[in-house]
Amino acid sequence: MSRKHKIAFLFLDEIHHLYHFISVAVALSEKHDVSILTYPAKHKLLYNTLKKLKGEKVKVEQLKTNWFRALTDKVKNRTLPRKGFWIKKNMHHLLNDFDAVVFTDFYHHKLLKARKNNVFPKLINIMHGAPGRAYSYKKDLLDFDFQILFGDFHKKQLEEQKVLVESYSIVGYSKFDVVNLKKKKKFFKNDNTTVLYNPHFTENVTSWYKNGLEVLEFFYTHKEYNLIFAPHVNLFTDKGGENINDIPKKYFEAKNIKIDVGSKKSINMNYVKSADMYLGDVSSQVYEFIINPRPCIFINSHKVVYQDDLNYRFWQCGEVIENISELSEAISSSKEKFESVYRDKQTEISNENFYTDEDSTASERAAQAISKYLDNVSETK
Repeated sequence: MSRKHKIAFLFLDEIHHLYHFISVAVALSEKHDVSILTYPAKHKLLYNTLKKLKGEKVKVEQLKTNWFRALTDKVKNRTLPRKGFWIKKNMHHLLNDFDAVVFTDFYHHKLLKARKNNVFPKLINIMHGAPGRAYSYKKDLLDFDFQILFGDFHKKQLEEQKVLVESYSIVGYSKFDVVNLKKKKKFFKNDNTTVLYNPHFTENVTSWYKNGLEVLEFFYTHKEYNLIFAPHVNLFTDKGGENINDIPKKYFEAKNIKIDVGSKKSINMNYVKSADMYLGDVSSQVYEFIINPRPCIFINSHKVVYQDDLNYRFWQCGEVIENISELSEAISSSKEKFESVYRDKQTEISNENFYTDEDSTASERAAQAISKYLDNVSETK
């Protein structure tokens, strides 16, 4: 019989991390003491999502960082605390009050160091998105005691990159348990083809810095198409460094263009579900898009040789162009090429990416796996 464990999920990140762990937290709360540890804020999306998922058993703790760090964060207009300082301030709580701490990124190092040779708390990793570029296979993964994996491809790549730990479980993609995959919203008052443009924020791989405004201008002058410009939520934050005021006003006023640089719609798959076509570069969001196979176009702004590069596995899902002058023809021929070349490949990649089982959800399987793991190691505490 499963023991009752105390489990913390850290939420110190932008909102796109939330849907990758919250349904697992709710599932675990049915049998365990579960807390989401975060920073002081309104957290409207967090609380609304917990309410939607009937997660009233999940405790939310808004914990402060060091007062001086909080002051400098405010002066520098930081909305998120610096994670290392926040963890240091709350170290005693993390070390002594939980059997496990769940991370969705790689800011676990101070806690790992402070744990020293102690067995607990166990560090658990749930990545915030399907595996894509080399970032998904950092050596830091070896620091975790337990890994939650999404599918066979995930496991295979961690093995090949030598970053798969001894204890892991393949459960599927819990984000799909939070969003309604069948519900599709309409964002334009016409039935024209709607394209979702989702550039990444990392400068050396994104299409935004070289081609982004060209993309907006293309759709501004091609009223026969609709455009949803919903980039990675970090593009217009300190991480991406872009300023929304630098986007010409005419694009905001165009009836066939919708711009959203970071609302919940950009992370809850509303745009992904509503679009007819995907336009992007290296964001793993395309893997969410092709769950329902549709045409994709990728912009190779940096003219990389990508054909045998694992970091560009995304680009097997659609046509790759290097210049916006190629975009018109790419869109025109996209449906035909999709049916003849890319549909089967998208289905194959989705099946590799995301494990499924009709008898349970990914969140339930993740909760069961974490429970079983903690049961097995609890005798050493």
